[in-house]
Amino acid sequence: MKAILTGMNGTVAPVVAETLQRHGIEGIAWNREQVSTTNEEEMREFIERIRPDYFLHIGMGAVKWAETLARLCGEAKIPFLFTSTVSIFSDEVTGPISPDTLPDAEDDYGKYKRECERAIMNANPGAQIVRLGWQIGDEAGSNNMMDYFTNEMKQRGVIQASEHWYPSCSFLVDTADALFEILTKRGPGIYQLNGNANYSLYDIAVGLKELHDTDWQIECTDEPKRDNRMIDSSVSIRPISKHLNLQTK
Repeated sequence: MKAILTGMNGTVAPVVAETLQRHGIEGIAWNREQVSTTNEEEMREFIERIRPDYFLHIGMGAVKWAETLARLCGEAKIPFLFTSTVSIFSDEVTGPISPDTLPDAEDDYGKYKRECERAIMNANPGAQIVRLGWQIGDEAGSNNMMDYFTNEMKQRGVIQASEHWYPSCSFLVDTADALFEILTKRGPGIYQLNGNANYSLYDIAVGLKELHDTDWQIECTDEPKRDNRMIDSSVSIRPISKHLNLQTK
């Protein structure tokens, strides 16, 4: 079996490709230097040549690209999964955020992902849209929480983390496992993945410091006061507490 993945130079897609490989599915990267993201005939030819069993659109790109990929996969009856984000919700939305909560973000990134979701669902009602939280990797070097904390230490000499900010987040390996489960065993629709039930950003920073035995200096702050936690009873993902030594709340 084969799956085409976009975003293989990013944070999530390479980990998803490893998970697919463990399940006997060969991951094939969409190389933008070799395959157009604007020429529909080139896109169609590539998909027809590979004849994938699945398509995962994880990379960034124009809304039109996402729409075209979704439509082409719909026409070819290829299961299509798009990774969206909790950032489609503004900070005015307070968790728990259910899948039917109205997206309202107006910043560039949030609005972009909102437009992608809308275009994909219009082009392919059989698509799967999976909203992700902040991803937790093993180290700095990519766009994940470890990278953020490491850079904060380098730039400020201290990590300021609010005890009143409850982010949607999950470990990358758990996100990949959950995406595989949705892709292969769930139907069309909108899904939300969050492994953080009740821990603040401060709690998580302390837990990651202990897990990786770092020399981080962590300062507990009162701001921001935010609850970005998504919920979705139709899917499950491994809780972050399974990785971190966090006090039960």
